[in-house]
Amino acid sequence: MPLEEAPHEKGVHGVGKAIIVVVLCLTGLVQAQEQRRPPRDVWNEVFTKRQGRAFPHNQFLAERIKGRKPGKALDIGIGEGRNALFLATQGWEVTGFDISDVGVKLAQEAAQKKGLKLEAFVEDADRFDYGKQRWDLVVGMYMHAVITRNAEKIMEALKPGGILVVEGFHRDLNRRGVQGEYFGYQSHELLKAFARLRVLYYEDTTAAADWERSGQEAPIVRFLAVKEPAARDAR
Repeated sequence: MPLEEAPHEKGVHGVGKAIIVVVLCLTGLVQAQEQRRPPRDVWNEVFTKRQGRAFPHNQFLAERIKGRKPGKALDIGIGEGRNALFLATQGWEVTGFDISDVGVKLAQEAAQKKGLKLEAFVEDADRFDYGKQRWDLVVGMYMHAVITRNAEKIMEALKPGGILVVEGFHRDLNRRGVQGEYFGYQSHELLKAFARLRVLYYEDTTAAADWERSGQEAPIVRFLAVKEPAARDAR
């Protein structure tokens, strides 16, 4: 015959379960609060840790601007300026912004040290005024949702003949970012987001990501598109 718990034992077990539930809820709440840290604070921490380390410019970007006449370029998420400074050395008139004031300061200091002209300032990508037909080149390196979320603004901001160069992780990376969210481009996401542009190059591959220095290969997406001039009336 099974033994029954005494009433007071049932009460003790019930209290214990309740305590465990409360602890788990509090743990989840603390983790959620940590993940909801202001983006500027998170990225300031990232770029503070990257100070004093050399990060080369993106090779896909270098390949895609080769032979193009320099004009006005916008670097979305300039960070410490690795790509913007490279473009400036190639004769481009570069503007860049980032939500991290630490990153922007590093970019400004590097430009001054190298004697390069660079307009860099602190701004949120979702609030930035991209303008209309303003840029000959727009660069978005490892910015992911920021790029697709602002696709319409970016397309409007490109001059006719202007190009968009993007590289980033594929969502297959299956990894959380510095703010706790999964990141990366879904398959064909860039093709759909920028459907009004003419795609010149699209690659979904596995390669070493230049954002990280580990040298480990990861799922990478590369994208190049041009804004074609408006069709003229053939009559």
